[in-house]
Amino acid sequence: MEQIANILTQMIDSQQEQREKTLSQGLYEQKSSTSTNQSEEQFKIRSDIAIAEGWTYNEEPPEPKKCVYCNKTLYHYGLVNPLEKQARHIFLWLPEPERCDCGQARKYWEQVDADKKAEEEERIRREEQKRIQQRINKLIKDSGIRGRFLNRTFETFQVNDVNKHAYRVAKDYADNFALMLPKKSPNVIIQPPEKEPNGLFFTGSYGTGKTHLAAAIANKLLREGVPVICMTMIDLLARIKQTYDRSDEATEADIMRIYEEVPLLVIDDIGSEQPTEWGATTIYAIINARYEAYMPIVVTTNYAGDELIRRMTPLGPSGRPLSSKNAEKTVDRLYEMCAGVEMNWESWRVKR
Repeated sequence: MEQIANILTQMIDSQQEQREKTLSQGLYEQKSSTSTNQSEEQFKIRSDIAIAEGWTYNEEPPEPKKCVYCNKTLYHYGLVNPLEKQARHIFLWLPEPERCDCGQARKYWEQVDADKKAEEEERIRREEQKRIQQRINKLIKDSGIRGRFLNRTFETFQVNDVNKHAYRVAKDYADNFALMLPKKSPNVIIQPPEKEPNGLFFTGSYGTGKTHLAAAIANKLLREGVPVICMTMIDLLARIKQTYDRSDEATEADIMRIYEEVPLLVIDDIGSEQPTEWGATTIYAIINARYEAYMPIVVTTNYAGDELIRRMTPLGPSGRPLSSKNAEKTVDRLYEMCAGVEMNWESWRVKR
């Protein structure tokens, strides 16, 4: 009987939420109201009606309450076993009374439902992050941030008049990263993030701080518990190639899925080494998958435009460029996904 009660309670809650959502959107029609009410009447009945019709129950119905806004009497509902409805017996009273439909009460419950929805979305987000981090730990071993990259934080970045804009863009991005992530509804329909474009594309000459700012974003998010992968393009591809060794516990599909699902993927120094035809295809597959899923990405490179496309185009055995199709599509995707941050000034290494 307890199991039946749980099932019926969940059905009621689900229908109540759907009706309230429709009401808040101003699309609630009399026809759908009648249909929903008929469905609910199969397994619940209001206490005043049950008393008037002489229904029996295991315990006395709760006392009605008054709406704090309009003083309307609010009754509790009792659960009925649909298979034994002819018995006219209530086996459980719902602990909360019906919701008032006056304007102020509706506003109150809309806020309550919105808060519950936000809490549930946050719970799902944290569980998803935990799952992804466990997969990273198992399949990739770490985020890819090692050695000196661990010390590249916003606190250690030397801000001056030349680079302060780039610093602010990177810092604001990390501080507001939650806005960059897509939303997922309970039925796993992906919705665009609140802020688009939701990636960053650092371009500029050598030694201007591009990698430092990208690593600073990654380090800040990692400290906050957000899973991040930060690697060069060659390291990303190398990790996939490791799966070709039969002794490796991960498969290529496993690694690709992690690259596609991790909340933030940072690709450092893209274009520094010309990829093979397989590499160009694989990098495009990763970036395109994140593009399709609205997943954020941060990229650093010393190249831009046609020069980056040339650097991303594989070379054939003769040393001549092969098809640039994947390179063009990759760069096109990145430009659409990311806000550009130019860092063209004298290398800080030269000044030392």
